[in-house]
Amino acid sequence: MIREVITANTVSIKLGLAESQISSVRSQVEEETAVRVFDGGCAGLASAVGVANIEDLTRQAKAGLGFEIAYPAVPEKDRRLEASHLGRERTVDELVGLTQSVLTALTSAFPQYVFSDGLEQTRVGWRISNDLGLDLRYERVSTQASFVIKEKGSGSIFDTFVVSEGLDLQPEALIESVSSHLRAFGTPAGEVPTGRQRVVFPGLEGHAGGGILQLLRTDMVARAVATGSSVFGPNLGTPEKVFSEQLTVHDTRDASKWRVSPFDMEGVVRASPDLPLVQDGVLGTPVASKRDAVRYDMTSTGSAVGGLAQLPATGVGKLVLRPTAERLVDLLDGQAALMPWFVAGGDCTRAGDLGMPVQVLLRVEPDGTVSGSYPGCTMRGNLYQVLGEDLIGITAERIDPNSEEPYLMTHMTVTT
Repeated sequence: MIREVITANTVSIKLGLAESQISSVRSQVEEETAVRVFDGGCAGLASAVGVANIEDLTRQAKAGLGFEIAYPAVPEKDRRLEASHLGRERTVDELVGLTQSVLTALTSAFPQYVFSDGLEQTRVGWRISNDLGLDLRYERVSTQASFVIKEKGSGSIFDTFVVSEGLDLQPEALIESVSSHLRAFGTPAGEVPTGRQRVVFPGLEGHAGGGILQLLRTDMVARAVATGSSVFGPNLGTPEKVFSEQLTVHDTRDASKWRVSPFDMEGVVRASPDLPLVQDGVLGTPVASKRDAVRYDMTSTGSAVGGLAQLPATGVGKLVLRPTAERLVDLLDGQAALMPWFVAGGDCTRAGDLGMPVQVLLRVEPDGTVSGSYPGCTMRGNLYQVLGEDLIGITAERIDPNSEEPYLMTHMTVTT
């Protein structure tokens, strides 16, 4: 029998905002422990929140072996690794001072708006160790500021928002980020241009472009491919260019470049941290955890995800796109474009058809500045065109100094 112990710890300080004031301050400590035991191709699991007794959890996990839950994968062994992304860690008083200084500046410059939501500083850490000499640790300290903004007298729940997360948020940068957005949001740009338009997505993991890569997350995984439900099935592992040759998308665990853990939830450290889901427009091979690799006769790709209270499953982690241009202005090439800032309820069908009801739509000038806002619209397209022949490019430039997200520029059809 092999025993594996997984621990996760979170220490957070949360400042709530309401009516443009700090409404709450809360400190929170969470600790979770899990024990996984493997024997005879089966696994048992037990977990607890708070202070845990490892021996008690081990007994419970051993008892779970009686359910004969198949887990034919062999646990990792003989590897020690520590990685971290430790940002600035402020005291409660320092966080209150930071937040208050930003609020004071924003309410003075934009008295017509009400600010809510909050700021959260989080220290997270997790560790996987087992009887075979595996000992992996990761820790990250980061801070997120989220401003949900409503115009006074507006009948909407909120009108727009700005979110920034990084290792060391600075008040001046936060103030400028929110201010530049509100200057554009509050400047009418006229009627929405319709028909085929140039569209700039400010990142692909947020409220604007998250749906574009959703099929890569759901249909590249081992189970979807093995059961024949993946829309990519016929093209996986073939040389056919499904997307533009400009498009390369990696699932990364490169902790030297990105704020990501270098190991997955089975303790696997990839020989190459970047796993190509799309390379020069060509789909890669399916992603699989060690367990699913054995189950479906595939190659393990170090793609186990999930919480401590469950056995790991196959999943896609942090997606990064290879840039094709240095700056947004290079992609704009002397022309203006549209920027969907907030998409409410967007959808991508199994055929790749995209429908995006855009609630906040901004105008991007040829020099890359955001100058005004349009009324809402609907953007439509097909994934294979949006990331295919309609794709203009992807920037190395990030959407803000704290972000790891690029701009992606393509064409879509706009209707009102």
